[in-house]
Amino acid sequence: MTFPFLGALRVDLEGQRARYECLRPNCPHRVEGPVYAADTFIPGPGGVPTRGGAAEVADFIDRVRGFHLAQYHPGEITQ
Repeated sequence: MTFPFLGALRVDLEGQRARYECLRPNCPHRVEGPVYAADTFIPGPGGVPTRGGAAEVADFIDRVRGFHLAQYHPGEITQ
């Protein structure tokens, strides 16, 4: 059986949150994220908590699909 979609990347229209949901049968790790713009991140040696903002959400979007495939579905070819 073939599936028309293998995953779904959900992003709100203002770029404030995102999550990736794998739709492959028997995937051991279905969801990556969610990531929120208001999440607190600890950058570098200063250790000062800062908000990630929309840039952190955009970074998550850029890397999540490739990371998920490499980690949980190695050898799968993407277009």
